Amino acid sequence: MKQNIILTFLIGFSSIGFSNQISSGAFHTCFLSAGEVKCWGWNQYGQTNVPALKNPKQISARGSLSCALDDDGVKCWGYLAENQKGVPLLRNPKEFTTGGLHSCAIDDEGMKCWGQNGFGQIDVPSLRNPKKMALGGFHTCALDDEGVKCWGQNELGQSQVPHLKNPKEISAGTIHTCALDDEGIKCWGYNEFGQLDVPQLKNPRALSAGSSHTCAIDEEGVKCWGRNDDGQAAPPKLAPPKSISAGGAHTCALSDSGVHCWGSHDYGQLEP
Repeated sequence: MKQNIILTFLIGFSSIGFSNQISSGAFHTCFLSAGEVKCWGWNQYGQTNVPALKNPKQISARGSLSCALDDDGVKCWGYLAENQKGVPLLRNPKEFTTGGLHSCAIDDEGMKCWGQNGFGQIDVPSLRNPKKMALGGFHTCALDDEGVKCWGQNELGQSQVPHLKNPKEISAGTIHTCALDDEGIKCWGYNEFGQLDVPQLKNPRALSAGSSHTCAIDEEGVKCWGRNDDGQAAPPKLAPPKSISAGGAHTCALSDSGVHCWGSHDYGQLEP
């Protein structure tokens, strides 16, 4: 294993009055604080060149793509796959996320997806009041009033949802998916690196599925499992962690003391 790199820093960090967000792509990272988005790391496709944004409220980085939801709607930059260059008409979008090669949003009319569709990943099924979404490499999941539904690629079971008891959160990696319900965290799909093997957790409250690893926040801090050849599943002790985002071979988290990233730093994705 390479030497585990852990970096902690402040970058226009606001702990009062603003919603700080962190999002990890394959080899880059984006951060939202105080109405400003900053991205760093691998930039072959311009995924760290943030365009002009008007009051951004949400960010999502995945693969080599970065997106933000601002007052004008959803804007994306970086590698834009076929049919991903034009965002469809959205009416008052409330939530969005990207899987890298496809993206989805929830607006007043429901859930809409666009981008690559080789496995039917943008063909949204009938949903009842969708609330949250999770996009993998070639599959898509949504949490609605009836539970979790997934569609798209399913060769390794990543879209085969197990029994869940009152699910609250969902997150999708490249070929695996996880959900947080009343019984804890459950994962399904591809498991070559142990990314489905959830360790013992104490009242988990957040989760994030990366390319081949998974992380969660519980009462004891951040715990990660799965692929760890770059230290991406070896988190530092954070007190207390607020949010977590697992990327390709790195992971980032927010706490009261700032932004913390660990894992691969080959493309400068751990710090600006």
